[in-house]
Parts: sequence; structure tokens; C-alpha cells
Amino acid sequence: MSRYKPKDAPVIPVVAGSVAASKGDREEQMRQWEEEQAKRRQAAAAPLTPVASVPAPASGEPAADTQPATTADSVPAVPAVQAAGYLPMPEFTVPDSDDPAERLEFYSRGIFAVQYAARANHERAEQQKLIGLGLRLKALKEEELHKTAGFDTFGDLTDSRFNIKKHQANNIIRVLGVAQALEDITTQELKERPLRVLVPILDTHGAEAVRETWQEAARHGNVTDTALKQAANFLGYAPPKELEAPAEKKQEKPPAAPQVSEALRAVESIRALAERDPARARREAEQLESAVRELMEELSGNLG
Repeated sequence: MSRYKPKDAPVIPVVAGSVAASKGDREEQMRQWEEEQAKRRQAAAAPLTPVASVPAPASGEPAADTQPATTADSVPAVPAVQAAGYLPMPEFTVPDSDDPAERLEFYSRGIFAVQYAARANHERAEQQKLIGLGLRLKALKEEELHKTAGFDTFGDLTDSRFNIKKHQANNIIRVLGVAQALEDITTQELKERPLRVLVPILDTHGAEAVRETWQEAARHGNVTDTALKQAANFLGYAPPKELEAPAEKKQEKPPAAPQVSEALRAVESIRALAERDPARARREAEQLESAVRELMEELSGNLG
């Protein structure tokens, strides 16, 4: 007689190659896992559906049909967390077999399933974080609520109160519509930078074109900004490239005299200061480095 109490084995998604699986494969596996879990929960909840009591017929009256009518309310609803695209964490169960090798395999598959659900839920949470931040930042900016808080600009408010730089806040707002267009077709994490490619497509062709472009890029694996650009070009949503003028029509400009830029002048000024006051020169160099880094991030946001 076994010393273990057997329980039903859980339905566990098989993740090919575990961690090495591609995001496209994980997307499909996750959808299948969600569908299986929804059916499983519906089947389990069906017997618990309350049935309205039917009064007994009076003496001499024919018995009424006591079969309850099927209504939309009698169908068990998928839990809210399931409907939002999150995976329920697999429950711990004990295998039926006493064989050590089979028990090892059973628990190993359970560990892979837990890791898979955790990764999938993290990606969905990051996606919803982007949308949640975008909605609120957009409202703050449109209502000019930085004035209510005593700040001169919207960027001062986001930087001081939420530790979000102005260019970061503006970029999140910029891709908000794209993220909202995609949340119904993917539970994958949506990163702000690649989504910038889809902003002009949303503005020109609409949300459906955004979804088509994403799905086309996803067919080839990991969705990157390059993959999105190629998909948009293939589908005809990318703006046409400007052709260069024929060689004979090009006007050759005389070579400009070399000029020293303002940036190089600032560097030379700090270098000269270092000969007189090295400590002060170092402080100014660090300030310049920080300012340049922030400027590069802002320019990437505006031009990306």
C-alpha cells in the first residue's frame, strides 16, 4: 500500500526548451494554457451553480417542468484575473506513482510550469504598467495639474514626484494609443522604444493596421523595432522613402571651413581650468557629462 495520498495531476503546459523557447512560441503556449484553464474552471464551477427552487404543485395539478432554464447568468464567468490575461499559478499536487524517476519528472514539470507562469505574468504586468502610467500621465498633462501642485512645468512635476524625466513621460504618452491597440492580441511585455515605430501607423492608418503590423512581425519571432519596420514596409503602412535627386541636378556646395563647435569649446574651457583648479574642473566635467547623457536620452525620445 502506498504511503502517499494520490491526487489528480495538474494540467501543466509543456514549454519546449524551457527558457530557450522563443517569445512567439510562449505566446501561443500561453493562449492554449489560458483556454484550458478557463474550460477547467468552468467545468468545476458548473455543479455549484445555484438552481432556483420550484414550488411543489398543488394537489391535482400537473407537475411543472423543473428543469432550470439556461441563461447567461447560469454560465460561470471566467475569473477577472484570467480574463485580463494572467495565468493562474499551478497548484501543488502529489503524483500517483511511487516510482522515484516518475516522481522526479512530475515535480520537474511542475517547476517548469511555475517558472513559465511567472514569466508570462511578469510580461503582462509590465504591459499593463505602461498603459496605466500613460493614461495617468496624459491626464496630468492635459489638465495642467502641475500648476495645482505648485510646479512650473509638467516635467518638473513628473521628475520631482514620480522620478520620471520629462522626455520619458512624453514618450510613454506618445505610445499609449499603440499599447492600447495591442493589449487585446498579446500578453507580451510592450516596451516603449519599439512601439514608437507604430505611432505614425496608428495616426495614419488606425488601430487595426497597428495590430496587423505587430502580428506580421511576431510571425518571425522576437518583436523588435527593426522587425516592426520591416513588417510595416511589407504591409504598405510605412511612409515612402524620399528618393535622392539625380546626380546632374545636385548642386555641389563648396566645402565649409572647419569650425569649432560649442561643445568642443566647453571641453577646451574645462581643460584649461584643470591647469588652474583641477578639483573645480572635475566637478564641471561631471556636470557636463550628466547634462550630455540626459540630452542624448531626450534626443533619442524625440527622434526615435
